[in-house]
This record gives sequence, structure tokens and C-alpha cells, in this order.
Amino acid sequence: MPGMKLVLTGGGTGGHIYPALEVGRLAGEQGAQLTYLGSKRGQEGGICAKLGIEFTSFPAEPLYSLRTPRGWKSLKHLLKARRAVIAHFRLNRPDVVFSTGGYSAGPVVSAAKKLGIPYCIHEANSIPGRSNRLYAKDASAFTCLFNKTLSVPGLSAKRVGQPIRQELRLAAQAREFGPQQTVFVFGGSQGAQYLNSVVPELSQDSRFSEVNWLHVSGPSNFDAMQARWGGQPNYIIKPFLDSESMAAAYQSASLVVSRSGGSLAEIACFGIPSVLVPLPTAADNHQWHNAKEFQDMSVATLIEQGQDRQVLTDAIFAWISDDSRSRQASTTLDEWDIADATQRIVDLLVAAAKH
Repeated sequence: MPGMKLVLTGGGTGGHIYPALEVGRLAGEQGAQLTYLGSKRGQEGGICAKLGIEFTSFPAEPLYSLRTPRGWKSLKHLLKARRAVIAHFRLNRPDVVFSTGGYSAGPVVSAAKKLGIPYCIHEANSIPGRSNRLYAKDASAFTCLFNKTLSVPGLSAKRVGQPIRQELRLAAQAREFGPQQTVFVFGGSQGAQYLNSVVPELSQDSRFSEVNWLHVSGPSNFDAMQARWGGQPNYIIKPFLDSESMAAAYQSASLVVSRSGGSLAEIACFGIPSVLVPLPTAADNHQWHNAKEFQDMSVATLIEQGQDRQVLTDAIFAWISDDSRSRQASTTLDEWDIADATQRIVDLLVAAAKH
């Protein structure tokens, strides 16, 4: 491990970036040399700058339909990015590449494949994304979070769990069940318009008079939500939460109401039951499949976005009014979660680098 040159890639959203950085953190502590390769338009550059991680960018963007001028333009950028990464690798050849997928990862993994550089891929959703599916066959290891991924045709996946930020892992170990019911509502770093429009109103149901609510609206929605609902008792609205605040929110939550993307790994880490409303436009409907695995384990309730709002209201009440059900869900989630996921991935990277 000491001196191993590791390239991280994945983005440009936090759901791809933070797991890659967590693997990088642990690998770095064990002596690896880190570089993050990503897109100019994604979030990865700013995050790496704050952490002091070397970052190299290129003009990648999501690949849109090739039936449109926008699609051909995006393909042009992806091919240009691939050429740039190939040139970079020829000057600074890494021992191994770790990818969490997303549009900015494609050119990096493609370049590694062309040059014979070993790479490992991690998939955090039940149905692998397009970039991950494309390069899975030739990966030294293809790891995943969900059991569902193990049955996807054409893949040879290994379930290792999810790399979760160290500060969240430590906070989860200190979580205790408290007497006060708190519902934590969020829809990812940018918020979820549907949850923002529905949950504050249903919180006024008389059955929730003793419940506290913490709602992360997303920065662009905060002012409007605060103006409309900020004066309601026991209803706190925040535009976003940093890692420390996120950890505190999970620690205090009796129930999470959210979309069903990468945050499910964090919910499992803290052992919190959830009511999940999958994003209906998610690629390959992967959020629905994520939520379905949780519902099948009896740790969550899956609510379709088009269902009557009363169904969502009743689902929330059913969880917060049944303490024994919540405790059983917590036990089940603890069994599903894999606490040493990050180390397992680092071990696979070390093995790949040696071949």
C-alpha cells in the first residue's frame, strides 16, 4: 500500500463523490497517493479543494440523447475528456483507479481500460448506472451496496456495503433511542420539490401535535418554504446540512422521510426506519428498486409519488406510533449494513494494483 498511486473518480453529484472520497481517505491514511479526476461542471472540484486533495478536471457532462444537438455536443465533450485523461495517465500512470460512476467517471474508466490500468467500480444503487454497466465486465472488482444488484444480468458483483463518511459512522455508534419523536425530511443536496410541497402541510395533522420536524429544503427552495411554514411550531426548515449537522439530525431522528437514492446507506448506518418516495424520473427507476429492497425487509414504507397524500400521512403516523416496529427495523438495518465497507474496498484496490 505505501506509495500506491490511486486515482479516484465519480460525479458530479455528492452521491458519487463522497463515497469515493471516503475510500480515498482510508487509502491515504494507509499510505496511498491520491488524485481525483472529475468534470469541470460537477461538485467534485470544490469538495476536493476543501479537503486538500489533488484534483484534475476535464470538460465532461451527462450524455444526452444523440437524436438532439445537445446530445452530440455532450458526446464531443466526453470524447475530448477521454483524450485528455489518456494523456494525463501517460504522464502520471496510476497503479489503480476507483470509480463510483456518474457521467464524469466514464472518460476516466475508459482511459484506464485502454491503457491496461486496473480499475474497480462501486455501485451504490440497486440498478447500476449506464457508466458502471458499460465498464463492469473488465473491472478488477465490481462492488455494490444492494442485494438486488447481485441478480442483475451480465454482472459479477460483490456486495461490500457502502463507504460512508467517517464522521457519520462515528455518530451512528453513539445514537440512542429517545422519548421525543422527530421526523427528519430531506430529498438530497438540492431538496425534493414534491416533499417540500407535501410534508409541511401534512405535518399539521392533529396526530402529529407532539412531533418535531426537521426539513431540509435545498438552498433554492428555502426562502419560499421559510416564508410559508417557518412560523409553524415544532417545524424547523434548513436549506442544507453540513456533515456535522447531518450527523446530529440522523442521531435525533425517529423516522426519515426522503427520496431513495444514496442516502439509504446512511439511513441504514443509523438504523432509522423510513418512509420513501422514489424519484419517478430516476434512471431505470432505480430509486424504486432501492426502496423496494428496504420495504421487503420491513424497514421502510414505499410510497409512490402519485398516491393520495393521505397515504403518506398515514404511513408516517404508523411508524412513529409503533415503537416496537421501529426497534425491530433498527435491528434489521444493522444486520443489512456492513460497517467495514470502506476497508473492504481498499483491500480490493490493493489487490488489483498488484496484478
